[in-house]
Amino acid sequence: MKTLMISLGFIILFLPTMMVAQQEYLDLNFEKVDTTGKTIFQWKDVSDGAMLMIDTTLTFSGKNALYVRLKHPKDGASYYMQLPTFYYQGMRTIDIYVSVKMPNAMPNAGIWCSVKKDREYLGGASSYKANPSSPIFPNARFQGKDLPQMPYTWIPCHFEIKIDKDPTEVLIGISVSKDRAWFDDIKIKINGKPINDMVFKVIENE
Repeated sequence: MKTLMISLGFIILFLPTMMVAQQEYLDLNFEKVDTTGKTIFQWKDVSDGAMLMIDTTLTFSGKNALYVRLKHPKDGASYYMQLPTFYYQGMRTIDIYVSVKMPNAMPNAGIWCSVKKDREYLGGASSYKANPSSPIFPNARFQGKDLPQMPYTWIPCHFEIKIDKDPTEVLIGISVSKDRAWFDDIKIKINGKPINDMVFKVIENE
């Protein structure tokens, strides 16, 4: 009984700390931020084939990076988020920057964007050149065609999408075709102006 009471006291003592840890938010650089005046979004897992975590040991800059590890090493997986609609009006260009670390000799990961107006596909791009221009989400398997990169090297990537209509849907996602990868310092610019007010919850799915 005494042991049980001590255990309950330990749990009650540390429960507030655990709850605070679950409520932490990060920006697109994966650094902790206050949510005041910020737009909150969540990455959505379309294949349930990977673990999404925050890594504090391998970063391009700052204290944190996003780490994605596939549950089945040969099956691809994607996470994506939909850009809030109030960014869409008058949007004609979207620039996306990211740094990616890959543990393989051949590229296996990247960030992508798909832009639509209702059912019309306006454009898209990916920093992982083996991705199709219009990404296929669930459990896609890609064949890398780029020149080999040295393992565990951070690769800065950038692409721009130009459109001539106001979109109704802008999806931005990350994809890993096999094994694992790290992402850091995502930057999004619309019409040349950076988005600095987006944050998301720390999500660690085991």
